[in-house]
Amino acid sequence: NEALSLEPLQTVLVTGRIREVAGQTTLDIATAADVVVDGIADALPAAIELSPPADEAASQLYYESLEGMLVQISSPARAVAPTTQYGEYALVREESGLDRIYRAEEIGYLIFVDDGSTMVHNDQSTLPYVIYSGDEVSDLIGPLAYTFGDFKIEPLAPPTIIPAEQALPVPLRLGSNQFSIATFNVENLFDTASPHPDDPPLPTQEEYDNKLAKISDAIITMGAPSILALQEVENIGVLEDLAALPSLASFNYQAVLIEGDDSRGIDVAYLLRGDQVELISAEAFPAPEGVTSRPPLVLELQVTLNGNSLKLFVINNHFSSLAGGEEATEPRRTAQAAWNVSLLQEIQSREPEALVAIMGDLNSYYDSLPLDTLREAGLVHVFEGNVDEDRLYSYIYLGESETLDHILVTPGLLALMDDVEAVHINADFPVPISGDPSAQRSSDHDPIVAIFTMPLP
Repeated sequence: NEALSLEPLQTVLVTGRIREVAGQTTLDIATAADVVVDGIADALPAAIELSPPADEAASQLYYESLEGMLVQISSPARAVAPTTQYGEYALVREESGLDRIYRAEEIGYLIFVDDGSTMVHNDQSTLPYVIYSGDEVSDLIGPLAYTFGDFKIEPLAPPTIIPAEQALPVPLRLGSNQFSIATFNVENLFDTASPHPDDPPLPTQEEYDNKLAKISDAIITMGAPSILALQEVENIGVLEDLAALPSLASFNYQAVLIEGDDSRGIDVAYLLRGDQVELISAEAFPAPEGVTSRPPLVLELQVTLNGNSLKLFVINNHFSSLAGGEEATEPRRTAQAAWNVSLLQEIQSREPEALVAIMGDLNSYYDSLPLDTLREAGLVHVFEGNVDEDRLYSYIYLGESETLDHILVTPGLLALMDDVEAVHINADFPVPISGDPSAQRSSDHDPIVAIFTMPLP
């Protein structure tokens, strides 16, 4: 506990015991006498050029050998994940030949960068610079730290950045004989009233209005879906406020939400275009034995275009989080998928040829057991058959692009599908610009939109 008076560039001889605390290499020093100043250096040691291998295990060993040392990336590296609220982003060196890292593929190449602070950045106003996916970054230098389970460069100064094209996608368009089904996790769409969960903070009226404006612009960018399944909505009033915005008024959206028992008060919900869709029935189905606190919301609908109609059933879900790890939490999501299968089978027992879509933020990877459970029931993922099906994504986590949001349909409905889009308005963008009403970073998930053609009578 004795104070040590040291100056930059002093060289010291330190005696102590090395141990690891929470993954950090720590040197325990008994007394101030164990730190001896023995000179002054002319400059900091030369930085080591950071170039991790592709293999994850080899990469971790490589990083551990450099922990605490001054490292640099002098030649260009590509950002594969934007700046998060924690001031972190992810890069891969240009010579890797990669411009994106997909889940479990060559993740040893990932280089994490952290601002070295404990501040949570709710928008860009508190950041010295921001990184978008695709940006080119070079002249990055700083010590290599280990925090929250990852090795990270903490830059001594902002790097050189060559921005990538950062435009939002062109809004989707529906033909006169087309309808669409979409899923979108809108990330903490809470109103300004209490009660409110501990996290996130209760929004101000200005923040609430801006969030609604951003979600509204996202819906327009999605082509104003006929049937929009939403997750993380607090209550029906929030949806009604959203639908009443002038930008959405012409679509006459009808809000549908039945309260569940989620501990944070978030629910699954729908917006239905009044000019295309009629609600026949809505029912939430709590699973037995408390399998989920966010029960699937099942709608029976009639879609009408140009005088032609068809009946649809849609089932909206928000499966349990991956927090705690995929292996530990997957059984619960698999049980939730099985509950959906039982709902599907009940519909099919009454109407064997029913057109059904099961969708939502399933918190499950494209090739995971919960999705296989749905596929084994005869459902088809709308990405299947797409030339890029293993390269589609709706979310970026720790530098890896992955799909957590899904739409699976019965074969009869698949036969009507013309197109499917992951609308990239969020995952590749950093924390939002303060007050920006655009769709950019309106949520942390990208929406998925499937477009169908009404069959001829």
